[in-house]
Amino acid sequence: MLSKKKDYIFCILFGAYIAAVLWITLFSRLGTERRSFLLPFHSYVEILKGNRQFLLENIGNVVLFIPLGVALKWSGAKDVKKAGLLASLLIEVLQFTFALGTFECDDLIHNTLGAVIGAWCVGKIGGEIRLGDQMRKVILLSMVLCSAIPVGYKEVRHQKMVRLAAIYDREDGAKNLLVLSGKNGYAWNTDVYVKHLNDGSIQIKGTSDKRSWWPIGEVTLEPGMYSFSGLSGVDKDTVGLTLETDNHRFASDVGPIGEVRFALEETAKLMVYVSVYDGCDCDVIATPVIYKEG
Repeated sequence: MLSKKKDYIFCILFGAYIAAVLWITLFSRLGTERRSFLLPFHSYVEILKGNRQFLLENIGNVVLFIPLGVALKWSGAKDVKKAGLLASLLIEVLQFTFALGTFECDDLIHNTLGAVIGAWCVGKIGGEIRLGDQMRKVILLSMVLCSAIPVGYKEVRHQKMVRLAAIYDREDGAKNLLVLSGKNGYAWNTDVYVKHLNDGSIQIKGTSDKRSWWPIGEVTLEPGMYSFSGLSGVDKDTVGLTLETDNHRFASDVGPIGEVRFALEETAKLMVYVSVYDGCDCDVIATPVIYKEG
């Protein structure tokens, strides 16, 4: 039995951990128009092909759920393996439902393994916490407070991107409607890094041996005629900017073509991507913008 003081510390840290997991797996992600499903052991096939990113992700998924196993075991959970599997399944279902990521069966395996490892470690150390109503309230309060920190950070970042987007309002009064996400990262499974710069532009730098993408923003537009631009002077099938709605990609030639105009007959949410192609070796600056014309 842990001391009362340690019980409270445990509950605070457990609430913070839950908030961190929710941020990493759900809240920090930019939704897309795509939903995909990977069968069991897909990651191992890719690892055998030399794909190190899947190996790192598998290790990360194991490590991510070790604290959950520790917390469940310390709180007296009878079946840590089942609880870890259900928690992982809930995250994967939410990612798939809201198009926040790929439903990967291998994630279920590695998350559950992490929970089991955490429980095993507790078995070696010992200790137990009895979670009464007061302790549950401490966990909930800690989770809410710790969730507010990254959510607040995300809002601050959004307001910064709103101000940067306004830099590119046109002199004729047309407003730049595209507010970028400000989230940096590698185009999936490539060495192409997309970095948001402090002047509202983005740097796209690196190489790729496959077709890939990185989401940089989303925008909801009313019916009308629009122009989309922000990258030019690059070779075809190297790197570009593209739009997508309802799993349909269009305006995918921005880059080789300086500007694309398109019409919407009804209100639509558009996803904006950096697209890279097999053979891409680039170091370019893009300033993605969307204006309503007429």
